[in-house]
Parts: sequence; structure tokens; C-alpha cells
Amino acid sequence: MKTIITIGREFGSGGHEVGFRLAEELGIPFYDKLLVSMVAEEGEFAEKYLEEMDEKVNIHIAPFLATRSTYSVYNQPISDKIFFRQADIIRNLAKEGACVIVGRCADYILEKDPNVVRVFLYGKLEDRVARKEAMNLEIEESDMTKHVLNTDKKRARYYRHYTGKVWGSKENYDLCINTSVLGINETVQMIKQMVLAREEGK
Repeated sequence: MKTIITIGREFGSGGHEVGFRLAEELGIPFYDKLLVSMVAEEGEFAEKYLEEMDEKVNIHIAPFLATRSTYSVYNQPISDKIFFRQADIIRNLAKEGACVIVGRCADYILEKDPNVVRVFLYGKLEDRVARKEAMNLEIEESDMTKHVLNTDKKRARYYRHYTGKVWGSKENYDLCINTSVLGINETVQMIKQMVLAREEGK
């Protein structure tokens, strides 16, 4: 198998779960939060900071909060340096073969790769809120609805900043799925069938 599946997703639409199950069924590697750990392993940025900055644009945080090195904020915004390093890792993973990559503008980073299938997941706000409430997350906002909407705004800003495109716009993807309609299992199967059909057609 050669296909690389990138999954963009609205917060609470089930992107992580869909990606994990899909990778498991196809027998290929899965990358989501692991990408954060892979950047952290290089030693320049603390993993806790990378988690806080994940898919966010913020150039106003002092460098000593983010790095173990003497890196200067005047050389390059920290969020940019994290993004470009993560982009390098994503490209290298794609060269290794088939995999599933969730978020982090992977659809854009790999847009010229002929083996990529770009997926975007969305859903009804009430369903997305309910899914996150069931996870008992600790949030800063006053309620989960606000947290879901704010997270979507941050992802949209991150995507536009690094791609110049509109996050969630159908033109950027090969397949857009409403998980409120299909559910997680059927969504996994739909993507799987598309990937297998594509592989057979090569």
C-alpha cells in the first residue's frame, strides 16, 4: 500500500478516533499527537510547550518558555520554527510509505504528493460538544460549546496562516464527511473503501 491519508477535522468530529481505527484496519502507521513527541525528541523544545502550541499560531511568547536552547525570537517566530520542523517530519514520514496523519496542515504540506488522499471531517455542533463532554476534558472556557468553537477558530487561523487557504473548504480535500450523519464506524469504512479502490486503480 502506498496511500497516505491526511485527516483535517473540526474539533469533536472524531478525527483522532477515525484516523486511529482506519490505520489499524489498513495496517499502516498512525500519527497525531505522536508528531508532537517526535519534535520534542530533538531536544530543542519542551514537550509540554509543544503540546500547548499544537496547531496554534503565537509569536508573542518569550523563547525561554519554549526552548531549552539559546534560540532568539528575532531569528524566527517560535510557532513558525515548530511548524516547519513538524512539516519536515511529515514529509519524511510520507517518504517511508502509507500512513494516516491527523491535522497539522498535512494536506497542504503533502499536496504535491500523488499518493495522498485528503479528508476533512465535520459534524453538527451539538454532536461535537457531546462527544467532548463525554471525555471529561479539563477546559479553560466556561462551557464545552465555547471550547469547541474556540478550538475551531484556532485551527482555522493556524491553517490560514501557514497555507493561505480556508480551513475546511471543500476545494482543499478529496473527501469531506459529516460524521454526525455517518457515525465513526461508517466514516472509517467509507475512507477505507476509497483508499482501497484507489490502490486497485493504480
